[in-house]
Amino acid sequence: MFSRFNYSPSNFFYNNTFNQHLTKGSELFSQHEKEVQDCLSKYITEDGVINGSDLKEHWFSISDKDIFISHSHKDINKVKAFAGWLYDTFGLEAFIDSCSWGYCDKLLKKIDNKYCYNPKSKTYDYDLRNYTTSHVHMMLSTALAEMLNKTECVIFFNTPNSISMSDELTKIKKSEATLSPWIYYELSMMTLIKSTQPRKIILEHSAYSDINIKYDVSKILKELTRINDTTLLSWRDKWNNRSIMCKEEPLDVLYEIIYPKSSK
Repeated sequence: MFSRFNYSPSNFFYNNTFNQHLTKGSELFSQHEKEVQDCLSKYITEDGVINGSDLKEHWFSISDKDIFISHSHKDINKVKAFAGWLYDTFGLEAFIDSCSWGYCDKLLKKIDNKYCYNPKSKTYDYDLRNYTTSHVHMMLSTALAEMLNKTECVIFFNTPNSISMSDELTKIKKSEATLSPWIYYELSMMTLIKSTQPRKIILEHSAYSDINIKYDVSKILKELTRINDTTLLSWRDKWNNRSIMCKEEPLDVLYEIIYPKSSK
């Protein structure tokens, strides 16, 4: 991982720029979802066999992606459209994390129905349920950390669905919190994983429970570079107007806009 961005899209920009790329984004998402499902189903089976070592090793068989997008599951269509825009405009492929968490939860439910459910009482065994959940989520957390580490650029798709902004009574101080443990995990990993030089010079987070547990991410967000719609427009225009002889990669152009005085 080289770059970490905090992006807050506007509805206007989505409707006028991203939305026309939703079809392509959905197509890419389906392809990546199949890759992830094939990998997870092979090493986390409905028979209750969880091979963590092989899962970690073969996770790298998933084709390389340029950008990792962390997001709320409520924004999945916007994120698909964003991914489609990145591909159509720059030829960049984005890894949308929800294709992992969403399938993992479905797989976990199948395991729990087979091993943790008591048909007589129509209830799930609390201890067994905790055991299966902790193991499956730990394996996938490790795999996603690996994906974050090997992806060059990470973008947090920051919307009210992922971050809860609550004003204090004084209306002076604002706190930023997320209701999703998966978003909190990935944001934490973004700050813990050491930044590396780019290779070429890379949300649905699901809070399915009705229980709202907030995680303070204000300090974490300060470590992410903010970008906005204007940044993306400048990136697109500079890329489209590049010289025919230009050998730069799309992400290099973005870095030049955001870090104009930085050296690679």
